Amino acid sequence: MLYAKVNANGEIIDVATSQSDEYKLLVAPNEPTVASILEKKFATSDASTQEILASSDSDMMRILEDLIDLLTEKRLIQFTELPIAAQKKLLSRKWVRGVHNHHDDSLMIDNTNEGDDDVLI
Repeated sequence: MLYAKVNANGEIIDVATSQSDEYKLLVAPNEPTVASILEKKFATSDASTQEILASSDSDMMRILEDLIDLLTEKRLIQFTELPIAAQKKLLSRKWVRGVHNHHDDSLMIDNTNEGDDDVLI
């Protein structure tokens, strides 16, 4: 999501990826003024597009996790229809997020395979 900073005339003068007191207006990246500002930012940035994509990967992963949760809650897909590797990865991340947020969901982890080489995250 992008948020715009506007001047006294209501014109977009800058954009940011997080909302703040200055950046209040939610805008689309394909809006011409926003696209122009983004293009200038990318041209003057020291970061490559690869670095920019890498920095947004964790946000996108969380969005995908939330989307999968929503689709399964609405019974549009069944969690068990996902490949086993995807199920393990999603359950591991959900458990870690629960522990991080002080909600220990330890029932989600199968501790019977102590020697298993599965990576937790």
